Amino acid sequence: MHNTQSLTPTMPGEMHDRGACTEPSLARSTQRGKSIGVGVTLMSWTVPRVGPLKLTEFLALLNLHNALSSARTVKRMAVCFGPFMLVTLVAAVIGIFSLGYGDNSLTSEKGLYGTPGLTMVVTTVRTLLYVLIVAALLHYFRVASNQALHRTLGWCYAMTLLPGLVQIARIYSHFYFDIPFFERPGYGPFSGVFDAGYLRPMGFDFEPLAYATSLIVVCCLRVYSHRRIPWLGLVVLAHTFSVGAVAAFAMALALAYPNRSRRVLVLMYLLGFTVVSVLLWTYQDELLETFLLLRSVSERINAWGACINIWLDHPFGIGPGLYAYFFNLYDQVGLGAPQLDFYPNNDPAMFLATGGVLYLLAYLWIFHSALTTTPSRWIRIAVMALLIQSVSSYLIFNPAAAVALALALSARVLPRPVCRPKRSRRRLTPGVVATVDTRLTQDLPASSAPRLAGTSE
Repeated sequence: MHNTQSLTPTMPGEMHDRGACTEPSLARSTQRGKSIGVGVTLMSWTVPRVGPLKLTEFLALLNLHNALSSARTVKRMAVCFGPFMLVTLVAAVIGIFSLGYGDNSLTSEKGLYGTPGLTMVVTTVRTLLYVLIVAALLHYFRVASNQALHRTLGWCYAMTLLPGLVQIARIYSHFYFDIPFFERPGYGPFSGVFDAGYLRPMGFDFEPLAYATSLIVVCCLRVYSHRRIPWLGLVVLAHTFSVGAVAAFAMALALAYPNRSRRVLVLMYLLGFTVVSVLLWTYQDELLETFLLLRSVSERINAWGACINIWLDHPFGIGPGLYAYFFNLYDQVGLGAPQLDFYPNNDPAMFLATGGVLYLLAYLWIFHSALTTTPSRWIRIAVMALLIQSVSSYLIFNPAAAVALALALSARVLPRPVCRPKRSRRRLTPGVVATVDTRLTQDLPASSAPRLAGTSE
């Protein structure tokens, strides 16, 4: 007698996983995940909003129950985001004892951030929601078919470029036209274009740098899914004039392109961040005096130095979301935090100030897990570019970062998309047709050959 084993079909992208879901359950899960596919497609579309969540995040949460019912998805999320969430909760408890010691005159026009206590609670809840959003995206990238992922990432590239291309056309044509519901007046002569002395497209984001972040991610996704150089995306990225984003992209290409470097990338980043922080804290006054006329640079230097000084006075942190609450006490330029929901445009320094060294290390562990999990070079480049850019922007809650991290944790390797064969338009000559008919009649039975031969005549 022979032992027979039941073969269980595996999910695309997880051919080596044991106990993967069967084809019927895969079909049902993929059908439910269509909302996430739409959400990934609209990754850079900040408007319209659904409460405090962007459209991408809201659509991802609709499929959350499937992600939480998957043991593999929960395990991967626990390994990657578990330390970060644990330290977030500890920092929130410590933050309770920081209330009352900051700038109590600050408030916010947003009701959810009206008081320091509410700001800390909302930030903690928002962090939890962000982890759940990444979990839902991760599950979708694990179970979706190759064809669905090719289609989703292709549309994501096109829809991210669309608003930028429209705004570039406005810049060069000087022609203004109103797009109902998506237009936001007050941002320069063209709606959706940032006026910084020179015009910069910013898509549907609130600033060109955030739009450049989405462009970096979709350009890497384009190479990952379609094996094509995203020339059009690079043109739109150049028109944003985001020096920090372009520099981060170039550095990520140099550091993350070799496969052998992926396990030491975060360690190299931590060493570089430490050295720059020490130098900046030591020569902060000289740097502020040098770059005083460059407002964007002086603001970042001032915020970075304030985060270091906050951490030196509060080694265990001040609590999630309370950076602005303490910033005015450490401001050296007189810029000041206008309201409680104000951020330093530097994620690593912000986590150092709000939760201490453990919070910073937990944040970096997220990127280390993603960089060492993904087998794709271009997903690794996208994640590394986000990490490098995080020292000059606030992107921990950016949907582009959620998509890149989820796709990295899924460990998917997409094959090259299958191109449809082109139909030949060449017409056969009568001699070729007669030769083909003769060969066909030789292979057919005797009863069918005369009928076919008569037809050819």
